[in-house]
Amino acid sequence: MVAQPETPRPADAAERTTYMRRYALDPALAEEFVSFLTKQVIPAREERGFTVESIWLSDGKDELTWFVSRPGDREEFAQAEQAWEESDERAEIFAGAPAYVKAKDLRPVTRLR
Repeated sequence: MVAQPETPRPADAAERTTYMRRYALDPALAEEFVSFLTKQVIPAREERGFTVESIWLSDGKDELTWFVSRPGDREEFAQAEQAWEESDERAEIFAGAPAYVKAKDLRPVTRLR
């Protein structure tokens, strides 16, 4: 198999920051969490300029990993993330929701391919 050359990024392309969000889940709540995430959380985040690149659920349903990006550098991403975390909208969405996530691993990542 021949490796394909990486497509160069245009010089005028806007910078984009991506974060990996990996959650340890209670497998019994995994499908309910996926529904909550895709129907309530993701649409609200997308309205704030975030793009969900992909979502992955482990076969054991005990881990969910998703990649979310946003135009701008890491500082701009962090500012938008903080605004989301502190928003009344987020508080309303999560009010009364079960503790789906047992642990989180959040980190910036760079797409290589």
